[in-house]
Amino acid sequence: MSGRRSASEWVRERPRGARVDWAELEARVLRDQPAALRSLGVAGRVVRTEGRGWQLGFGIAVLLATVVGLAVVWAPIWGLATLAGDAFGRVDVDGATAIPVAGIAMVVAGLAQVVLLLRTVRGRSGGDGGSIGAGIAVLGVLTAVGIAVVGDRQDVPAWQAWFAVALVGAGIGALHAVLARRARPRGERATSAGPDPEAAAAAVRELDPAVRGELEADRRAAVEWLRLHGAIGPDEAAAALDVELGRLGATLGR
Repeated sequence: MSGRRSASEWVRERPRGARVDWAELEARVLRDQPAALRSLGVAGRVVRTEGRGWQLGFGIAVLLATVVGLAVVWAPIWGLATLAGDAFGRVDVDGATAIPVAGIAMVVAGLAQVVLLLRTVRGRSGGDGGSIGAGIAVLGVLTAVGIAVVGDRQDVPAWQAWFAVALVGAGIGALHAVLARRARPRGERATSAGPDPEAAAAAVRELDPAVRGELEADRRAAVEWLRLHGAIGPDEAAAALDVELGRLGATLGR
């Protein structure tokens, strides 16, 4: 579930008497089709950003979990000189406790990155996943360095395994950052991209017939609700159902 309202849900929440925004209604129908949404201009961007709050919160939680793991081994990461000569008066950490905690934090971060990575591959990223992945990659590398230094210096059992875990977490974050960057069309500008009904309609035609059927059902339910409640007349309702998906906002929204 994307957390975005469907067209049939959206029409029920419209202010009574308000003019029907066909462009947004169409974007609501296509809410889970990123290729089509990118071609719907402002309406598509409005729907794409809806429900993004959970993902940003999720990313912050992942970042915090990693920072906690990093903080546990912060003394050695602060500088190798600190470990070698305790130059700043810092007491060395207890590696037997610090290393597993840092490793577990990276396991949590890595699993969360897998979830966000899958969303990016499926084209459902909120758009901020690349920066989150890059941050996790950097923190993962620093955590791995801390684990290696403390583990080797204190001869902590199995520190190499936790070192590998931290590197894997960093690698997943880096992969997520790269894929998120590639998934964003080059030169895309949220403030300048206008609607492209031809591209939107083409994206809809490429969908599986069963998916198109679900989209048509949502449009039909929304249009029928508008007609029954007097927001549109029979002729406008018929026209809204006849227009090819992807062209609805451009055709009726003139």
